[in-house]
Amino acid sequence: MRTLAIFFIGAAVAAHVSPSHLRPRDPKPKGPVDPGISPYCTYYDEAYDKSYTCDDLLSAWVISKQDFESWNPAVGSDCKLVLGHSYCVEVNHGNPLSTTTTTTTSTTTKTTTKTTTTTTAAPKPTSSAPSGPSPTQDGLVHDCKAYYFVKAGDTCDKISQMYGTFSTAQFIEWNPAVGSSCTGLWAGYYYCVGVPGTPTSRTSTAGPTSTKPANGVTTPQPTQPNMVQDCDQFVYVQPGDQCGTVASRAGVSLSDFLQWNPSTGKDCSGLWANAYACVGVIPAIALSARYHADCTGATHSTEHFNPGTGHCVNTACQVASLDIAAKGTCPDGNVRISYWEQPDCTGSWFGYGYASRGQCRTLWSEGWKFKSLYITCASKESDCVSQNSCTISPIPNNNVC
Repeated sequence: MRTLAIFFIGAAVAAHVSPSHLRPRDPKPKGPVDPGISPYCTYYDEAYDKSYTCDDLLSAWVISKQDFESWNPAVGSDCKLVLGHSYCVEVNHGNPLSTTTTTTTSTTTKTTTKTTTTTTAAPKPTSSAPSGPSPTQDGLVHDCKAYYFVKAGDTCDKISQMYGTFSTAQFIEWNPAVGSSCTGLWAGYYYCVGVPGTPTSRTSTAGPTSTKPANGVTTPQPTQPNMVQDCDQFVYVQPGDQCGTVASRAGVSLSDFLQWNPSTGKDCSGLWANAYACVGVIPAIALSARYHADCTGATHSTEHFNPGTGHCVNTACQVASLDIAAKGTCPDGNVRISYWEQPDCTGSWFGYGYASRGQCRTLWSEGWKFKSLYITCASKESDCVSQNSCTISPIPNNNVC
């Protein structure tokens, strides 16, 4: 009869809990976790199909709805699960999150003993610095000064390579909860990527910063990854900033901001805090057309050309020099000048002249034998005259004006 009773009890329990939901709990999450999950979590279960509900979790692991929601606050009061995400189903190995202190006092007038029990809430983790973001894992170094928010697909090696300022071993030392093989790296958590005495700037994808930048602009560091190379206006992104708010603060459109900072992504999930973002780009060429041959005196006109384009400048025989700005994106700073007999770059063509970014260029004939210039980015080696594939017009003996 005892054997038969045990059989019926086991059958009743099996009927109460669906076998499809009785899977081994995992001490580490297999899927992404939501922000705010309890730092004391010791076991997880995964929402592995669409039919899996909070009620399934509560009945399978015999936990209350109130406890489950407190351990997984992102599910909300309606307890919505995200397919593939891992959820906390046990904290502190099943032990209460409290400490108990018992004190005993005795008196000489009575032989009884009075016992007082005081219960206090367990202290919050002190593993992260007071000013650090949340959530973090236990054990994070106290003196951390820079953090990285881990996304799905990140690994310890990938993070250390992305920064290039510390090794994977150092990352694990600063974040010991990830484990020696990095199996404890959790998406949705912040991790330490810098301590006092170590650099925290991400390595630029364009290589080391030159003392003479290719575009003439000194770029602050660190920057957003893959930021455009022709940027000359920057804004520092603070924790909590979004692409729209940064763009609005800088007075640029969101579409331009995303184009200049492409790694942010259309949903802005790739925006890095504590790094500079581009909020303005420089033209390929910027110059002042001047009346005097030495770039002094009054300015005839100011010209800006976008990258990949050329531009015709009408001079009316009055421009004797070009004062070319140091900033610009022409490859190697090469600027080509074509001399034309008539306005709008028409009529006879008198060949090329060349200049460099940041130069005062005195023009051929000091402006008297042409009425327009066509200016673009190009090197002398690539022009048709150097390659003997074109012929310039005869040079006039007299001025054209």
